[in-house]
Amino acid sequence: MKIKSFILAAVFSASSLLAFAQKGELASAKSNYEKFLGLKEANSMMLAVPNLQTAKSSVDKAVVHPKTLEDPAAWTYKALIYGELALLDTVPASSKPLIEEAKAAHKKAVELDKAGENKANLDNASSAIFSQYELNQGVKAYQTSSFADAYTYFNNALAFRPGDTTITYYAGLSAINAKNYKDGIKRYEDLIKTNFSANKSIYLDLSRLYTMEGDTAKAISIASEGASKFNDSQLATQEIELSLMSGKQKEVITKISDQAAKNPSNKLYPYYLGIAYSTIGEAVKAEESYLQAIKIDGNFADAYINVGGVLLNKAINLFNKANQLPQNQQKEYDAMIKAAGEDLEKAFPYISKANELDPKSRIALENLKTYYIIKKNQAKVDEISAQIEKL
Repeated sequence: MKIKSFILAAVFSASSLLAFAQKGELASAKSNYEKFLGLKEANSMMLAVPNLQTAKSSVDKAVVHPKTLEDPAAWTYKALIYGELALLDTVPASSKPLIEEAKAAHKKAVELDKAGENKANLDNASSAIFSQYELNQGVKAYQTSSFADAYTYFNNALAFRPGDTTITYYAGLSAINAKNYKDGIKRYEDLIKTNFSANKSIYLDLSRLYTMEGDTAKAISIASEGASKFNDSQLATQEIELSLMSGKQKEVITKISDQAAKNPSNKLYPYYLGIAYSTIGEAVKAEESYLQAIKIDGNFADAYINVGGVLLNKAINLFNKANQLPQNQQKEYDAMIKAAGEDLEKAFPYISKANELDPKSRIALENLKTYYIIKKNQAKVDEISAQIEKL
């Protein structure tokens, strides 16, 4: 009886020792992983890596033994250890299997960890390790101009670290470079809802992206929102230019005037004001605005073209109006012809200067040609027509 009792005790002891040994493997994995982290933080990677390899050897044993097979801690440390190994491996062919094993271990640990005892480590594995791996792969892909792949990697990183503004920016930039404007817009829209440090530029790029996609109304709205939020003249200019191009001249006049007052040395604002007034038929105000732009920059070719055009059109309208008068209104006819001639001569210096500043401008040449047609100077008309043909 004593012998049997002894044998039973011996069997019990052996079983306990085996279970303890497996718990020891898990403890070893944990201990060596923590040593690795400490040396990694101290930038002693040559000393750190052997500890990580030892931790891997231990955790590999812990996750297959029946005694620790269902232990969430074992799978948690496998996720952490394999994730770190994947980060260290610079060869995609060998790092990818490591990160996939790490993710599988993470999934298993989450399923087993009903009490949430390993939640902090599991969260760290996904938010720090897995996201960093995807981020690293994204950077490599971007640097080799594999923009579609880069977007996929950065998008994967966001799944592990949602809301990260830097990764969101990288994802948006990669999508745009891959000509995936829809996803690029989505990521940039996400950014402007945050306090991302480069949001002023993001607003401008986003407005341009909507323009490229043909949504001018949204492009104007984004530029307006950004201009108001950052009090930025570049965004204000974007809003003004898009508004002018989309036929919203009347609506944007006040905003142009405000920017002109804030930036008195910027020739573009009075120039844009001139365009707006011209379009809505305010010729006098348009002329004044263009002349203000020329006052700021005496070599502003476009302003010379436009003010010359305003005066030229004014003269032509008067000539046409005069020619529509009945024959019994000779006095009125003479007055209109005289006024038209004065406007024509007033236009000439600007038309001529525009051609001098930009000899290859078709509009400048056409205005000059029109002037000489009215003056009945056929030699000049032929000369300018030849220049236009060469263009």
